[in-house]
Amino acid sequence: MRVSVRIVVAFILAIMGTVLVAGCQDGDEGTALPGLSAGASPQEVVRAYVAAINAHDMTAGQELSTPYFAERKEGVVDSLFEDAKLSDVVIHAPDPISGYESPDGKRYREAVYVSVSFTLWHSDEGSMPNGSTVWGYMLVRDDPGRPWRINGDGIH
Repeated sequence: MRVSVRIVVAFILAIMGTVLVAGCQDGDEGTALPGLSAGASPQEVVRAYVAAINAHDMTAGQELSTPYFAERKEGVVDSLFEDAKLSDVVIHAPDPISGYESPDGKRYREAVYVSVSFTLWHSDEGSMPNGSTVWGYMLVRDDPGRPWRINGDGIH
């Protein structure tokens, strides 16, 4: 059986095109991240974000964030991603937020606030002192089929 070179080339180009398109998809558009299922709960996303902080892995933290929040955290001088260690972490149930509008003007169909308590240690106490801390994260998504992403942090 002889296969035409044109058919083989067309097949290879089709496969490459599919791989390129799949590789260019925005992580915020519904794909699961390593260690998280596509349907991960807000608490699971926050748990993964805390693990990224403890691993000093800003890239992983950005993947769990909206583009707005990731960009905002990029220039922080005393970033927790530098040397922080969060222990005794307790992640509380999410509180739904109705009518949430992101500071960048984007509206999301769903938004929740997840409160977190932990013991913090880091060398630069510029914005957050060491010791027992209560903090929280705002998570958003466009619809139930999309993953939750962190869009804000602080005390609610």
